[in-house]
Amino acid sequence: MGVFGDRLRREREMRGITLDEITESTKISRRHLEALEGEHFDQLPGGVFNKGFVRAYARFLGIDEDRAVADYSAASNEQPEPENKFPLEIHDEPDRELNPRRSYLPLVFAIAALAGVLVGYAFWIKSKPRTAAEQTQATRPAPTAAAPEKPVAPVVSPMSAPAPRQAPSPVEQRAAVTPQPSQPAPSEPGARKEKSFFVSIKAKEDSWVSIVADGKSVMQRVLPADKHKKIKAGKLLVLRTGNAGGIEVSFNGRSLGAIGNENEPRTLTFNANGLVQ
Repeated sequence: MGVFGDRLRREREMRGITLDEITESTKISRRHLEALEGEHFDQLPGGVFNKGFVRAYARFLGIDEDRAVADYSAASNEQPEPENKFPLEIHDEPDRELNPRRSYLPLVFAIAALAGVLVGYAFWIKSKPRTAAEQTQATRPAPTAAAPEKPVAPVVSPMSAPAPRQAPSPVEQRAAVTPQPSQPAPSEPGARKEKSFFVSIKAKEDSWVSIVADGKSVMQRVLPADKHKKIKAGKLLVLRTGNAGGIEVSFNGRSLGAIGNENEPRTLTFNANGLVQ
């Protein structure tokens, strides 16, 4: 195994990561990952695919992608493809003989034809014979204005007259003014506020950390020294690290103390009550 493949394998084992985990995340087959670590470059697809595999591998581990690609190029003796492999010939000025000036005569003839159609339609409308219904309407005499009728005053019966409204009593006035106490809305049965919690991670040295909160991946990379990360969850939080002695973990502000030794892989599971395992 060469220097390039040995470095990739050591970085992966230091973080406690398996090839199956990289395969599941990057969708690169385990056979190609083993070929990278063993420097069996003839078993890879070749070209830009190999460099893409190296970048995805380095990104998952949290190491420098450009350096990993440079190490791969040095180990595989791969030469970069020359630029301008297929140059294009571009003319500085267009050939005016191939683009003669357009003639506007067809447009003028089209406008003249449209104007002739409109004029002919106007003359046809004016000379159109009137129908029998229109002639009858024209010869019908106009109706004479009728004398206005005198308005008839309505007869109001004494029996149908509304009775005068009596003034409300003082007791009714006080009852109308006094506001009624509002009834509190009944609380819905079974409604319960979800309890959330916080987990804090502080790196004492560079450490690889993976966090999944409530089934959602929050981070999966190397947490640099003196950096701090605080995560909120409602049900379940799973913390994985490849350097248990290089980080400090707190639950709702309470430190958990030492969780392992240096370069020791460790998995911690939390819920609203604290550390589960």
